[in-house]
Amino acid sequence: MTGRTRTFSQQDMDEFGIASGGTGLIHTEPEYAAATPFGATLVQGVYLLAVIEQQLCELVPAWADRGSADVAFVSPVTEGAPFTVQITDDGQGGWTLLGSTPGGPAVVGRAWLRGPHLRE
Repeated sequence: MTGRTRTFSQQDMDEFGIASGGTGLIHTEPEYAAATPFGATLVQGVYLLAVIEQQLCELVPAWADRGSADVAFVSPVTEGAPFTVQITDDGQGGWTLLGSTPGGPAVVGRAWLRGPHLRE
């Protein structure tokens, strides 16, 4: 198992939003987000997935070329909350993915390698 924790700042989310187009108010406007049920800005889901993918590439270099993943976003990650990624060999040729905050799971899923000449 591998795991690493990252905390996202508002500046991180603003910069990622500009680069990715994920500039919705819930991600980039703290005053707006404070008035929502979440109470704070939310980290973009694609940003969370990118952090998970970076760790997959470090763990399994071939994943960069042949990797696939199926994930679900099960709860939000707010600005300033620690986000811990755990990647565990599932014993079936793939990996179980868990991204969590102190409040519980935020991203869950599975990753695997496609065949070298296949697009599964």
